[in-house]
Parts: sequence; C-alpha cells; structure tokens
Amino acid sequence: MYFWWMILGFQAVWFSCAWGISHHYPLLPLLVSLVYLNSYISKQSPKKLAYLFLLRILFYGFLLDSTLGLFGFIVYESAYPKPLEWLQPWWMSLLWLSFAASAKASFFWLEKRLPLAVVLGAISGPIAYFSGQKLGAFITLDILGYAVLSIGFAVIMYLTIKALTKQQTPLQ
Repeated sequence: MYFWWMILGFQAVWFSCAWGISHHYPLLPLLVSLVYLNSYISKQSPKKLAYLFLLRILFYGFLLDSTLGLFGFIVYESAYPKPLEWLQPWWMSLLWLSFAASAKASFFWLEKRLPLAVVLGAISGPIAYFSGQKLGAFITLDILGYAVLSIGFAVIMYLTIKALTKQQTPLQ
C-alpha cells in the first residue's frame, strides 16, 4: 500500500502545485506536500540519510529551475519580486522534495538501467513542465528552454539514480 501511496501521492502533489498555484490556492500545494513528505519521512530510517537525500535532489532541482529562470527560459507564476524573479519559486521546491521522496518507489527498476534512466529523464521532464505550462503554473518556456530542461533532467535522473544506489536502502 505504501508503494502506491508514494506513486499516486507524488501525482497529487504535482497537480496541487500546478493547479493550485495557477488558480491562486497557495495553501493547497503546501498542505498536500506536507502530508506527503511527512508520510515519507515517517517511514525512513535513519532519518538523517532521508533528509540529506531530499536536500540533495532539491539542490539539483533548484539549480536547474533557477538557471532556466535566470536565462529567461521560464517565468513562474507567483514568482518573487524583481530582482529575484528568476529564482525557483517555493512551490517548485515542494515539487522537487516530493520528486525525491517518490524516487525509490518510482525508479527502483532503473537502478541497474542507468542509460534508460537518463533517456527517460530527458523525455519525461519536459513533458511534466509542458503539462504544468498548460495548467498555467508558469508563463513561458520556449523550445530552447525545453532543450536545456531535457538535458538538465537527464543529468538529474542520472544523479538521482546514483544517489539511490549509494543509499542501498530497501524500498520503504
């Protein structure tokens, strides 16, 4: 049951962020992600490793999203005021934390298929952002932005799978 909660719960967080922010319900992503992340942390042992893993993936996502913003590839809904509007918004941080929490359940089958993980990251990352753009979570992402995003997600998937295999923790 926990496996399915981790898979479907991430989808709930994703939708609550993309839809909630674009429809001006900022508490929705906050509440949904806090429930999801709390359920993840409650099952982890040792908790310190789980927190470090979450922060590592959050850092990768922050670098990717903020770089896209800095170079003008993306403009987020309800971003920060100038001159910080290029920074990854808080709700994207919740998404990256939830992505990290779902990684073991979602990607365990890719641990020995690293090249496939990279290809799937390069494809699925842009699809997720395209869907978020259609829901109004951010304003613009042009074709070059999607190319940079694809490369960034390929790298993040590689790093995520490497971090998972380094942890050597069973699916929990």
